[in-house]
Amino acid sequence: MEKVKKSHFRTADGSPTLYMEQFDEYYHSKHGAIQEAMHVYLGMGLNYWLSLHPTAKTCHVFEMGFGTGLNAFLTAKAAEQANIQVCYHAIEAYPLSVEEMDEVNYFSFLAEKENDLYRQIHASSWEQEIEITTHFRLKKMKTLLADFDPKQKMDVVYYDAFGKRAQPEVWTDDCFPALTKAMNSGGVFVTYAAIGSVRRTLLSLGLETGLVTGPPGKREMIRGLKPLL
Repeated sequence: MEKVKKSHFRTADGSPTLYMEQFDEYYHSKHGAIQEAMHVYLGMGLNYWLSLHPTAKTCHVFEMGFGTGLNAFLTAKAAEQANIQVCYHAIEAYPLSVEEMDEVNYFSFLAEKENDLYRQIHASSWEQEIEITTHFRLKKMKTLLADFDPKQKMDVVYYDAFGKRAQPEVWTDDCFPALTKAMNSGGVFVTYAAIGSVRRTLLSLGLETGLVTGPPGKREMIRGLKPLL
């Protein structure tokens, strides 16, 4: 995957994503990269969790598939706006370098201050927890999901892997038990996908799971809730 040529693609909302011709796969929805991230991960994920835990001062977010770092960037901004401390852990098997992002002029759509935050997120060291802002700590780990052993409890899980057609191995039943076990009670699991087998697996693992309204261009998506004890 790391040798696959990637090109810049401007999505429908004006924000960019990357396209891999070999897999005919985009890193984000071509209907709008920011719209998708804001709806799926911030709206249905983090903000929903905050609505269930209105007095919470901290939130532990885990992301499967760090990718371009867009979800981390938007979460860092949301943490400041909500005045909450977010500890964000993410795994990525094939990290993108800042240089690779620069080659496709990825950061050009941002204002200078946001550009600096996004670059800082990308340039931060791997395998170390780094304070990015006073509200946002980040730890990026280079690993396959199959080799990942969660050490930290999770309040919100962003499952943002490539689609099943491109990476079927990250949508099998055995991908989810370790993640759901590591979720705190009242934790929220979200993914852009609406795969029936994934929904049934999450249900079998004890999450209250259903289909909710998807982002632009997608009718439905999966959200699961780990019941309160």
